[in-house]
Amino acid sequence: MSTLKLALNNIDTGATIHADEHHAYDILHSALPMQRVIHAQHYRGPQGQCTNQAESFFARFRRMQNGQNHKFDNNYVDRYANEAAYREDTRRLSNGAIFNDILGRCASHLPSRDFCGYWQGNHRTGEALVA
Repeated sequence: MSTLKLALNNIDTGATIHADEHHAYDILHSALPMQRVIHAQHYRGPQGQCTNQAESFFARFRRMQNGQNHKFDNNYVDRYANEAAYREDTRRLSNGAIFNDILGRCASHLPSRDFCGYWQGNHRTGEALVA
């Protein structure tokens, strides 16, 4: 799957993409409205666009990879990203509130077919994001 197709499948129609000057985002200009921040010139762009929150999230995600998990398998990187996003979203809640939230979610859902039998060899064969 191409980068553009992946982006179009996962970004809401009408969303405006805020990106820095990295060339990897150039392909998105053809299909999505974009506002760029040139960090060599500005902390944030002329219309207030800023990428610092995303960059901060990615930095914490890398620290999680190197310090807590030690290794990410590309087949499961979406799960690690979801865990990091959940931790980010609940960072201001107490440990008890987070525990109750997770317990409530576990109690209200059926067992995951994706996780059943993992230790017996039920593993993904490819990366889920590009399937």
